[in-house]
Order: sequence, then structure tokens, then C-alpha cells
Amino acid sequence: MNPQLSVIIPVYNGEKYLRQCLDSIVAQSIGIDNIEVIIVNDNSSDNSLSIINEYASKYDTFRVISNESNLGAGESRNIAINEVKTDYLTFIDCDDFISPNAYEDSLLKISENDADLLVFNWETYTGSDYVEPINIHQPNTDENVLLNSLEDNPKLIFSTASWNKIYHKSLYKFLKFSGGLYDDNLAVVSAIINASRIFLSKDATYFYRKNLTSTTENITPQHGLDLSESIRELYDLKNKFVNLLNVKFINDVLFWVYYYDWAIEDEISVISKLKECAYNVSDNDLDYFRTLYPDYEVYYKDDCLNLSSYDSETFLAKYKYFNRRLPKVKTFASLYVDEGNGFSEDSRLFMDYVPKIRNNVLTFDLSAFDNIVNIRFDPLEGAFIKSKINNVEVLQANCINSIDDELQIFSNLDPNYILNCEVNNELTIDFDLYFLNNDEIAGLFNLKDNIINEKNNIINEINKDTKKSRFNFLK
Repeated sequence: MNPQLSVIIPVYNGEKYLRQCLDSIVAQSIGIDNIEVIIVNDNSSDNSLSIINEYASKYDTFRVISNESNLGAGESRNIAINEVKTDYLTFIDCDDFISPNAYEDSLLKISENDADLLVFNWETYTGSDYVEPINIHQPNTDENVLLNSLEDNPKLIFSTASWNKIYHKSLYKFLKFSGGLYDDNLAVVSAIINASRIFLSKDATYFYRKNLTSTTENITPQHGLDLSESIRELYDLKNKFVNLLNVKFINDVLFWVYYYDWAIEDEISVISKLKECAYNVSDNDLDYFRTLYPDYEVYYKDDCLNLSSYDSETFLAKYKYFNRRLPKVKTFASLYVDEGNGFSEDSRLFMDYVPKIRNNVLTFDLSAFDNIVNIRFDPLEGAFIKSKINNVEVLQANCINSIDDELQIFSNLDPNYILNCEVNNELTIDFDLYFLNNDEIAGLFNLKDNIINEKNNIINEINKDTKKSRFNFLK
């Protein structure tokens, strides 16, 4: 046996979908004897290792590496790369799978075009149907194309996933995965900018499994810190296309800070980290990004350029809580229907309306749902509001005060109610809605800060402290 391609699979507690992943590799049209499969068991606590060993006992080209502790996907890939014996390698995550012809077709195209990097298309997989998302990081191609320079397709720099690519051994030295939540970015971007001939293939597909159990991705302050660190690493590459990618990442971090209702201390921490890492952003980079993506919704040019002009607290006050550079308020209401499996985007109903202070009346058609367990109602997105449901009992809400108060006050940009109601084929909701003004927002902002101080048992020291309290200048 003389394998032509190595496939690296980091595995951590992946028993649920691991067989589907491995079966898609075994079934490759090139033949399993031509594929070196290197699986790194990252100290899984479930049945993953047993499944891995089962396949390794059947196929001689399977190799197993076991980490003594959980090192993360990035370091697991680094370990496996050092063991690769072939001229080409690729990656696959243990809950994803690949089209049957992917590797044979890709290696043929690499040979015919003397390419050192091949990029193939990817789609999301939900379990029963294929979904093609609109995603700036998914520059899929409708034709087979050979690129001799990134100038031919600058948008390729946004393809930061490691797993929809095949790399020649000349690029292995650039595949150094970092830690954190964004361990792909530096390694993949380094490979892209150092590749001399890149082939974009429309004839192979990677299927990326998407989790639809929640309505939004669970973005935390750690995401902001890790992506900011990735921005710093990428700037060290000193490449104009990388700077273009960083414009997107800086906008991502700002959007998360603006949109999510994190504690103030976390917001300050993330902005401080971003200021350290993103000071190199230029007006030219921002304009270049806008030229490539004129319709991109999340775009904060002034905010990006002024990151270094203010301390973190003043920046937050100016750009989040007052002159908010948020995307346009989305004046549609959403109704989520739980049929026993939780709320998801698949069971989301939309209704456009013109918000008014009193008696917004919306009727949702529920005839398509057979077994309604719970109902969630979101009055709108993208604004701080006070609201009240007039005709339906509220079980809970993500407001900062009681649901028994006259109006519920929302200090986050995704206000929602869980409703207690009997429904047949339709549900009518009558609600009042007020947009918070700057004075009210300032009050909420300082209230959040005081809550943090109380939790840290320092609220009683405020009057003794000569240091100006946070955002005092806003009062």
C-alpha cells in the first residue's frame, strides 16, 4: 500500500456522528488503501475510542493517536501533521462527512493543474436536508478555476476553515494551529497566502453539520477575546488580503459586544483586547472591504477607525449605548414554536409591522404545527425597549425586571417572551412597545455596573473611592 492522501480527524466525544464520518472516508471512490487516516482521540470520555479502534482493526491504513489529556482540536491537528507520510493532507471534523468522489476527483485536478492547494465547496447538513447558508466565509464556486494569485479572487481569504481543502506537503510548515476557539485562522490563512497555485473545485463537497437546537449561536465574551487574539496573529503576517479578513473579524467582535447583553466588565475586557490587537486597521482596508461586500450588513467604519481614540469605557458609552452603530432595527416580530424539541429557526414565523406605542396587534398562522408545547414571542430585534403583552399570559421573559411589572424592560437587543396560551390554528398577540431613550439607557448601563460591584462586595466602598465611577460622565 502506498497512500496518496492523509486525512486527519481530531475526535473529542464524537460518538454520535463518528461512524457516518468514517464511513464517508471508507467509501471514497479512490479506495481506502490510498488514504492514510490519522485519528487523534483527544482524551474522549464517551465511546469514541471504541469506535475508532473498531475501524482501525478493519483497515490497515487507519492510525490512532491518543492524547493523555484534552489538548483541543488545534493541537491535535499539529500532532497528527507531524505523523503524515504522504504528499497531500486534508482535515475532517468527526461530526462531518465528505462526498464519495471528493478525494479522487480533487487529487486528479491537483495533478492536472500542478496545484499546491485545492479548495472544494461545502454545505451545511442539518440531519435530514442540505442547506446552503449565506456566509461570507463560504466562497463556494460554480466552476472549476485555477488561481495563480489571490488578486484573481480576493474573497478566497475569507475561506478560513481547514477542512474543505487539500494541502501539498510544501504547505505543511505553514499549518501551525493555535489554541482557542479560532485555531483554524492563522494556519489556513498562512497556507492560502503562501500557495503558488490554488484550484477551486465545484465537483467535491464537504458536509458541515449544523446544530439547530438553539435559535442563535451561543456567543460568549471568550469568543470576543479569542477572535481578537486571532486578529493580532493575522496582522503579524503583514499581508493586504489578511488585513481585509481582519476588517471582517473586527466587525464581528464589535457586533457581538453591541448585540449581546454581556456584563459590563466583560464588554470592557473584550474591547480592551480588541484595541490591543486591531490598531493596524486602516481607512484603505475598510474601503477595500466595502468595495468587495457593498451590501454587508454589519459594517462599523467609524467605530473601527476610532478604536484607539478612546479608552474602552468611553468607546462603549459612545458607540454602544448612545450613538449606537448597530444594524438597522429589524421591525419584524418573530414567533418560535416548540413542538417538543425546543425552539429552532425551522419553527420561526416572521411578521413585518410598523411599531407603535400601544396596541400592536399581530396574528400568526399556526395551522402547520401539530403539537405545540411552548411559544416564544420576540417583539423585534436590534433595539433597547420597554414592552408589555396585553392579551396573553407571560410565563417568563429575558427582561431585567419582573414580568409582573407594568412594562418589561429589556437591556439586550433580542427581547423575548415565553407565553402561556392555548392555540388552535392562529395566535393573536396585542402588545405595547417603547424604545428607550439615551437617558434611560444610561440608567440601565450604570445599574448593570452597580450590580457587578455588588457581586464583588465593593459597592460599599464607592463613596470612599476618589476614583471616578464608570460612566459617571454620562449621568
